[in-house]
Order: sequence, then C-alpha cells, then structure tokens
Amino acid sequence: MLVTDKELKSIVSDTRNLNIGRNYWQSGYVKKIKITADRNNHYLIKGVVDNDSYQNDCQITVDENNKIIDYQCDCFWCDDISACGHIAAVLFKVQELSPDYFPFIFEEKTNDENAFLQQLMLFQEKQKQARINSELSLTRNLINNYKEDKINQFSLISQSKKDIEVQIITSDYYALKFRVGNEKKYAIKNITKFIEAIEDNKLVKYGKQLEFVHTLNAFSEDALKIIELMKYCLNNQKYYEFYPYFGGFKNEIEIDSTNIDYIYETLSQLENTNFHLNFYEIDRLIALNIIEQDDYYQIELEDFNGICGKKDIYLIEDNTIELIKLDNDGKALQFIKNCLNKDELLLSKKDLNDFNKYLFNDIKKYFDINGVNFSDSKTEAEVLTLYGDIDEYEQVKFYLECKQNNQIFYSFDHDGFNTSMDFDLIENYLKEMSDVIDYNEHCVYLNLDNEKTYQFLNQGLPFLANYCEIMVSDALRKIGQKSQFSITVGVSIENDLLAIDIDSIDIPSQELTDVLNAYRRKKKFHRLKSGKLLYLESDELEELDNLMNDYHLSANMIEDGHLDMNVYRAFSIDNKADNSNHLVFNRSDVFKNVIDNFKNTKKQTFALSNHYQKILRDYQKFGYQWLRLITSYGFGGVLADDMGLGKTLQIIALLDECRDVNKTSLVVCPSSLLLNWHDEICRFSPNLKCKCVHGNLTKRKKAISAFDEADVLITTYDYMRRDYKLYEDYEFEFVILDEAQYIKNPKTKNASAVKSLNSKHRFALTGTPIENSLAELWSIFDFLMPDYLFNYHYFQGTYETPIVKNQDEDKQLELKKLISPFILRRNKRDVLKELPDKIEKTMLLEFSEEESKLYLANLMQVNKELQEKMHYEKVDRIVVLAMLTRLRQICCEPRLLYDNILHISSKLEGCLELIRNFQGNNQKVLLFSSFTSMLDLISDELEKQQISYYKLTGATSKEKRHQLVEQFQNDDTTVFLISLKAGGTGLNLTAAEAVIHFDPWWNMSAQNQATDRAYRIGQKNVVTVYKLVMKNSVEEKILELQNKKKNLADTFVENNEGNITSMSTEEIINLFSI
Repeated sequence: MLVTDKELKSIVSDTRNLNIGRNYWQSGYVKKIKITADRNNHYLIKGVVDNDSYQNDCQITVDENNKIIDYQCDCFWCDDISACGHIAAVLFKVQELSPDYFPFIFEEKTNDENAFLQQLMLFQEKQKQARINSELSLTRNLINNYKEDKINQFSLISQSKKDIEVQIITSDYYALKFRVGNEKKYAIKNITKFIEAIEDNKLVKYGKQLEFVHTLNAFSEDALKIIELMKYCLNNQKYYEFYPYFGGFKNEIEIDSTNIDYIYETLSQLENTNFHLNFYEIDRLIALNIIEQDDYYQIELEDFNGICGKKDIYLIEDNTIELIKLDNDGKALQFIKNCLNKDELLLSKKDLNDFNKYLFNDIKKYFDINGVNFSDSKTEAEVLTLYGDIDEYEQVKFYLECKQNNQIFYSFDHDGFNTSMDFDLIENYLKEMSDVIDYNEHCVYLNLDNEKTYQFLNQGLPFLANYCEIMVSDALRKIGQKSQFSITVGVSIENDLLAIDIDSIDIPSQELTDVLNAYRRKKKFHRLKSGKLLYLESDELEELDNLMNDYHLSANMIEDGHLDMNVYRAFSIDNKADNSNHLVFNRSDVFKNVIDNFKNTKKQTFALSNHYQKILRDYQKFGYQWLRLITSYGFGGVLADDMGLGKTLQIIALLDECRDVNKTSLVVCPSSLLLNWHDEICRFSPNLKCKCVHGNLTKRKKAISAFDEADVLITTYDYMRRDYKLYEDYEFEFVILDEAQYIKNPKTKNASAVKSLNSKHRFALTGTPIENSLAELWSIFDFLMPDYLFNYHYFQGTYETPIVKNQDEDKQLELKKLISPFILRRNKRDVLKELPDKIEKTMLLEFSEEESKLYLANLMQVNKELQEKMHYEKVDRIVVLAMLTRLRQICCEPRLLYDNILHISSKLEGCLELIRNFQGNNQKVLLFSSFTSMLDLISDELEKQQISYYKLTGATSKEKRHQLVEQFQNDDTTVFLISLKAGGTGLNLTAAEAVIHFDPWWNMSAQNQATDRAYRIGQKNVVTVYKLVMKNSVEEKILELQNKKKNLADTFVENNEGNITSMSTEEIINLFSI
C-alpha cells in the first residue's frame, strides 16, 4: 500500500492543516497505527495522535488503487472540505513506515516500556533456548534407541538362514502346516501374521531359541519358495471364509482344487532334507461303475477320494502326494467333475452311440470299468468317400458315401445306420460350407461366386483328405488352378500422350473393362458374352490390375482396350516393361526413341548460339541440352547442381535460346537473389529483356501489367504469396523456381501460390540434395508435374513412411527410378577438371524500405559534412574513413550503430540463408568481417538457428587459435567466423569449401589472403567465394572503382597507411553521391 503526496494533499487541502500534520508527524505525536485489509483489497487505517495535551483517534479508508475514499477524526477541524492535521500526521507516518503486509501494527514505546520489553524478550529467548535444548536431548535419545534396535536387528539378521518345514494333515480334509527355525523348529501359529511380518521386516520371537528379523534374506532358498506358496494361497479369497472371526489364516492351509497344482509343483521340486514328503507320478486307473437300467445307464465313481487339479488328479495319503496324468484336452477331468457334482450320471440308451463317439472313446483308457462295458464305435469297418463335380448350372456339388459291412449309405440319408464320428464331422462340415442342401439327392451345392466356396476347394478338401477319400471331376479340379491369359500391352506416344493398348486372345477388348471390374470386386468367375466362363485367378490379370492401380487408373477409363496417360509416365512404364513377368509389352519406335534420348543425353544436339558456346563450360552445355530435352517433351525437371556450378547461367541460356517474342517467362527466387537474377540476365544475355516485380503494390501491379514488354519477369516468394491472384490471367512459357526448397512444405502459401501459376514448362533449381526430404521432393514434383508422384497421402503411405521409418530398400529403389529421369545433379567433384580452382561470386542484396531510409539519411548527412570539408586543400583522411566506416556499418547491420533496432539486417538475413544452404550440403564455411562486433551479431543468430560455429578475433590467444583451427579441420562444425586482423594470414583451413566476405575488403590483396586460408595446398575441393554487397550503396561503388583503380582498395582499409589524397575530388564526391 502506498499513499502518494498528491493523494494526501488532495484530501488535506487546507495548507494550515497540512503544515500542522507534518509538524505532529515530525514531533513523534503519532503513537499508534493499525492497518487491516478486507476481501475487496480496501485498507482501513486507524491511528492515534497524542500531543501531550489532547489525544485524537483517526480512521482512513484506502481503496485497491491507493485512493483515499473516506476519513474521520474526533477533532473540530476535520470536515468534508479538508481533512485535519491529525489525519495528515497519520498519513505522513504511513508513508514513512511503508507497510507491505497486513494486518500491520505500529506502537510508539516509552523508554521504560522499551527497557521492560528488552528484559521480557531476553527472558523469552532463554526460555526458548531451554526448550530447544530439551527437544534436542529427546531427539538424541530417540535416535540412540533406534540405533540400538538396528544394531540388535543386524546381529539377528546375520544369523544362519531359517528353514521352513511342511507337514501334510490328513483327516476329514487335507491341509498343510508349517514350522520355522534351524535345528529346533517352532510352529507357525498364524500364517497371515507370518507373511505380514516378512513384508514389514518385523522382529518376531517364537521361543527361547528363536527370535529374528523377518527379512527375505533371513530365509533359505527353499524356505523362500514355501513363502511364495503361502502368499499364493493367501491371495485366494476363498480361505478367508473359513476364519471370519479373525480375518486370516491361523496355522494351516487347506488343500483343494484351487491350489493343489501349485502345491505339487512347488513342493516336489524342493531339496530340503529337514522334512519328509514324497511325490510320485503314477499310472492308476480310476474305478468307474456302469449299471444298466431299463432304458438308461447309471454311471458313478467308486470310492473316489482324489483332488481335481486344472487337468489332472491328485491322491494324498500320509506324507505322499500322487499325480495321475489325464488327457491335455481336459475331457477326462471334466467327466470326473460331472460325476462328482451329481454323485452319478444317467445316460439314455438312445444317446449311447454319440456318448461313445464324442466322449468316452477318447477317455475310457483312464478308467477301470465295472459292470457294462461299452463297445468301440469304430469296430465296424467303413470306407468314406467324398465326391465332387460341377453341374450344368455351374454349381459345385458334393456328397459323402459310406461303405460299412457291405452296405452303402449317404450323407443326409442314414437312418438306421450307426454312423462314425468321422462321418458325422464331415457331414456337418458340408452343411456349414454349403449354400444349398438337397436332401433328396443327398448332396450339397456351393456357389462359385461365393468366396467360401474357394476356401473350401483350396483349404477344406486337403483337410478332409485326412478323414476320407476325395474324388472330384477334372472340371472341378481346374477351378483351384490359376488361369493363364495371353495379354499384350502396346505402348506408344501420340499427340503428346502416352497411348496404352491392351490386347488378349482370351478376353475381347470390348469386354476388358467388365473383366477387370469383376476382378477388382474379388469375383472368381466372369461369363463372357459368348457364354465362356473365365476363372479370374490369374497372374496376368493380377499384374495388369497392379499396373492400373499403380497409376490410379480406373478400369472404366479403358475404351475397347485403349487408354491414354500423361507422357511423363513413359519412363516408369518402360521400367515396368523391363520387369514384367506375365504381361508382354510392345514398345513403339517413337516410345523407344524418347527413352533412348534420355539415356543418352550427351548425344543431344539442340542448337546453341556461339555466344553461349563461348561462355558455357562443357558440363553446363550438357545441362543446357538436358533442359532442352526435358522441354521438348513437355516435362518438368529439377536442376540440382551443387552450389557454384552455374545453375543460373544454364537457365539463362535455356530462356534465351527458347525465346519467343510473344511469350514471357517468370523466375521466382528468394528476396536475397532478386537483384542477382536481374544482373546475371543483363550480364550474360544479349537478347532477354527482364523486369523485377518488387517494391510497393502499385509498382508490382504496374510491372505485371507490362507483361508483354519483358521476356522474363523476376519476383520473390514473399511477393508471390501476396500477388498470386494478379497472375491468374497470364500464361508463362517457363516458370523457374530458384532455391526450390522454399516450397518444401506443400501446405504453405509459398507452395500454393507458385502451383497456381499457368505455364507451359516448369523447372526447379536447388543446390540442396532433395532426397534429404521426401516431403520436399513430393512438393517440388507436385509443382513440376502435378500428380506425377500422386497425392501426398498416397505418396506418404507408399514411399515416405516405408523408406524413412522402415528403411525399405525396394521402395527406395522404386522411387529413385521414378524421379531420376527428371533430376540432373552434378557436384563439384564430378566436374572438377572443368572448373577453375576458385569460383568468385558477387551477391547483390537489396535494402529493406526501413534500411534504405536510414542509409539515405546518413548519406545526406555525410554529403553535408563532406561539402563543408572539400574547400580544404587536402582531404582529411581520418574524416573520410570515419564517414565511409559509418556507411559500411549501416550496409552490414544498422544495429552496429543504433540500439533501438531489434530485427536483423537484410544482409545478415541473406548471409544466413547462404549458410543454411551450405549446411544442407555438409560444406564448411569461412566467414570474414572487418568488424568484430558484426561477428558477435552473426554468432548470436547462428546460435538461435542451432548452426555450429567457431569464432576467432584479435583477442584469441595463439594457443586457442591453433586449437580452433585443428578442431575445424577435423570435426563437423559448419562455420568459422574470423576477423580481418586475426585471420587474414597464418591459418590453414582447407576443410572449408566456401568463403563469405560479409563486408568485402577494399584491399584486394588482403581479401585474397583471407580467401587463401581455404584455397591453398592441401585443398581437394573447389572453393566458392561470395562477396556480399548491398545494391545502390557505397559498397557497390567501391567495387566499381576497384575495376578502374586497382590501388584504391588500400586507401580505405582500416589501419592501412595508404594516402587518401591520391583520390581526386571528383572520385571522393562520386563515392558519397546520392
């Protein structure tokens, strides 16, 4: 809570009252203050002001915003117009105390009161200390007691391990009892408490000779197994019903069907010699009495005293448990349980045959039968035969025949015969699989259009052969075998389309669509119009269907055996033809010529003017021929050459040689490359007229509307995102995407914008290997040739997921074959012999609108200062260098001069983009700057983007320099930031393949020395050197002067002793001109 002076004066408006209040406060008349807060954050201040003559009580209310909303005092001078001096005194005191917790209480004490309080506090402190000492003593005693207990327990734990003895109790029921100890053993009187003692590590005393801590380590290995047995039985809730009055086991565990298996398995494996139990597995028949009555049999067990386990029977006598093994299916055990549950079973005489067939024949070997002995139902010799055929209505027909004692009967007609279990099972199986049962003909019919029929033929008949003889007709036998069709696929190129003609001597071309549709509906047969029935299980149809599915083609697209596809499928179709196993492909001469042209690109001879013959290198001429070949067939392609190999120049040659005065092409590139494209076209093409679509919206609209006036329009991805609707009415001859990874995410506006453009030909340029990102690959191809890699959902499931997640090499090879005809990639090592040792590039960058205003403002100020200095006979070198440095710093990064700028500069943004490209190619970069503060800003951005780097400046020690160089040469760090002073000479950094001069050095020899840190003996790779220069700036003018005056550079390098007076007045004025 804080009451401001302004608020205080607003209620104590009378100056006299205000001065009196200040005097009361300063004189110490405010004796008591109590402040409380309510739920609404309102503060109630109660104060007492005593000036030795009068005592006044005050009350003030302050709201949550520290505004005084009410005040009261019992004096005569407090009214609605102005609060009194007492109120003012209390508020001055509150300001002095600055309370920050509530309730808050202040009370002024007299000297006597203060002395008394000090004595009281001293007495209370002594009492407090005495209480603490007493508590500490009690705690120490408690610790000692626990310590003594632990020592005693430890000594008890260290004693010999305890055994547990097991005894079997046999009386009216069977049970286990337990004793624990070593030489002398004591009975476990309560099993539940025994287990709880183990779980709680309790100390338990059994008698004079046995007391120990019940930890698991205290028991022998066999005892631990018995403890697990106890726990198993404890978990059976049934046992608690026997002892409801104490809630657990006492001294025994009853043996019954729920635990007998576990008891036998556990105890029979123990090797403890401290107790004597016997376990045997015996072959003993179980006594069974069968008594014949008038119309039924009475079945009962004789004197059975065994315990039923999960599958077997156990007999217990004295200290012996005997195991009688029964069948694994549990039939015998279930029969015994049924007998035990009802004391006896009654069997109708008419059910005798089924009783024998389905139950007793399998289990009677386990019983000693007294009384009536059932005969074996399979004693009568029989022969079972299953017959099958196809009738005239194309229905599959089956019937079962049984020969028994020179008699014959059939399925569904066997009254009066004693059928076997095998007969019954086969008959029931036929019922289950059939579509129709004909009781008159004693057979079943199966529909050939039913999948279940083929399951029966292919799987059911081999299974039934184990139970009967199978006799089927030749017609039926062929149904299970695949058909063989002669199918030929003709491939040709007509009217810029891939023409597919499918022909078969077995399937009329007019009916091919119906046959394929039937196959796709999983039909097994199809009847032709001629009446011929085709069995559709066929390798040829399967391959043809797979071919259609691979290209997302519908059978309805086929007209009289013919369909058309996009011509870019030619290479894929050719590959499938080479790998076909069942289809015969006939490829036309035109088709073969297209494939051969792509396989032998070096043989292409598209016209190339002398102008480009002179300036293109051999690998660039090859690239040009490849671009022309792609264009000639209406395909799209990816020029993926390594950085620095001249992708831009190859595209310029293509645009120039294919130039049509009535057609315009479009280049879309990153912002940092906009001016580069313009300058490169102007530099290399004598014919192409180009315009940049940039600036504000009005300028961009004007440039686009002048569509017909330019051969090439150049814009950026950023502008394209905003302007794509402005291009809707225009059709371009070529659309070129530079740094095509900008559309790697198909959901971005970048991707959707460029894909909406209308064009005849499309190319994508990227120096980053696109196979590093399959999603990027799909998006680029979706721009080049929509649907070539199908929709993304299909592509992801068919290629991306299997390749990325499952490392599916077959899918990887399949995808590579799909895309390889449309990608041309060369790296520097491939064409090293044709390259110069060092490639130098000047990268022109454009100021943002804000940067441009800032630069022009500083340039105008420099010009004003320069005009004032020019009347001197000699130019002040220091002054000119200072002016130049200021402008250079703005070109690099305005933040070097201005603290209130938060975003990075255009040059730094372009530099980071360049570094990311090198990082994507796993290439190392040296970055030089003459400003160490600039290196600091660059390093900050590298850290944000998680790009690894080292930094070397003049402050780096010799030892550290050596260490950094060694690390950069041998590890995978991407960037080495180096200042001019520190790294211009004396470093060997041949691991780098690229050099960036962030602020190009005007001393050419110094710049070359820096470049030579990478380009020197030991360098095995071509070095690409980039100079970053801001368009329309002092940087660009310095480069122009360098070409005119080689020694000019030495004049402007910091700490260079060159004489600036060697420049003419005109040159200096031009350097700083607007």
